Amino acid sequence: MEPMKPTAKKRILQAAPNAAPEDITEYERLLSERFTVDPDLARDPASIHLMEQKRKRLKELRGKLFPSKREAQTE
Repeated sequence: MEPMKPTAKKRILQAAPNAAPEDITEYERLLSERFTVDPDLARDPASIHLMEQKRKRLKELRGKLFPSKREAQTE
């Protein structure tokens, strides 16, 4: 996965006034982490809980950074 280009980050921040540059950084980090974990590995309950928390946070950030996509999905 490649990091977003500065122009893409700028467009996101213009389209999502509630978003901050730190939100984009966290979104990219969480998204890239998904590609470093083998989904077929067995996990203990603590790891499963952490994975679910990261998934939930990623979803929150996606809604914050891409509000028009979220609105389109709810229609």
